[in-house]
Amino acid sequence: MVTAFPRRLSLEDFRPATLDEIVGQDAAIARLRRILAGVRHGTVMPPHLLMHGPPGVGKTAAARAFGREALGENFEDNFSELKAFDNREHHSLPEIIMRSRVPPLGGAPFRILFFDELESLSREAQHDLRPAMEGEGGWTSYILACNELDGVAKALLSRCTLLEFKSVDAADLRRIVSMALAKTPFRLDSDLIDSIVERAHGIPREAIKLLLEEGGAQPPAA
Repeated sequence: MVTAFPRRLSLEDFRPATLDEIVGQDAAIARLRRILAGVRHGTVMPPHLLMHGPPGVGKTAAARAFGREALGENFEDNFSELKAFDNREHHSLPEIIMRSRVPPLGGAPFRILFFDELESLSREAQHDLRPAMEGEGGWTSYILACNELDGVAKALLSRCTLLEFKSVDAADLRRIVSMALAKTPFRLDSDLIDSIVERAHGIPREAIKLLLEEGGAQPPAA
């Protein structure tokens, strides 16, 4: 007989799914909304975006949320996610470039390719992305993400709209923890929540990890 265990919580359970759920990145989210307005009006193709900032502050969540809102029902077929770490080899980039030239599926007006950890890609390989981001015949809007702009080639910087994602302040981080806590069976007092906020140093992902650590250490309710 197989014992049925209750579903266990993980970081992915707390990742924001919509732009409205992303807390503490008001300037970047406001700009994404302006871009979305043009997309929904059918007047513009989304520009290539470069999201930069420390790990764990919402870049991946924002890219996926933007893709869902921009592509709607066509999201699953036309949003692709790659990590530069997995595509360091110079010879792997032509396939990516060719993919950007193929029409999107399901009648979508464009596709989105999210390229994470850009600074892990060599400068030579970064320059090889240029053909996919310029010229006629492209159907793809690129969203690039990195931690530090110093590792990004100027040729890519000049072709992207830059969106800065910052560490969040204590008030926003406390709000994030409170929202996450409401999705759990945990009972944390205000002093422990304050401690989590302090130890997370403005990084939402770190705050959620600490929430799971502290809450998971509690004995299950009877």
